[in-house]
Amino acid sequence: MSKTKEHGKAVSKPKHGAVWGTWLVLLMLHGLVALWIAYVSKNPEYADNRNLIVTSLVIAAFLQVIGVIGMWFWKTWGLYLFVAVAFIQMAAHMVLTATVWVGFYDAIPLIITGYMLNYKKLLPHFS
Repeated sequence: MSKTKEHGKAVSKPKHGAVWGTWLVLLMLHGLVALWIAYVSKNPEYADNRNLIVTSLVIAAFLQVIGVIGMWFWKTWGLYLFVAVAFIQMAAHMVLTATVWVGFYDAIPLIITGYMLNYKKLLPHFS
């Protein structure tokens, strides 16, 4: 259990509950599924730019996993990285597929994560 100092005394970080831990694992899998969706449902109009967009999605999927690992260790940079990558994936998927519906695929995990952080009052635990 990691410890941090707050006002001169050691305060331990909370353990991950089953729901929050499972959610973080699902977020890691989300990055890989997002890459597969982008590859399968590509729009022929953007075939010339596909390699650049798919490359950016590979990097985004990798960064999403890094962000979720940071969130696992209660790091604020992990949360910020996850949010930034979600917006990057949203934009890249909408350009690649030319549909807004795939943007919802990327927005739903972001919305659920925000809800869980607020509802479970986990946000103050990030450092």
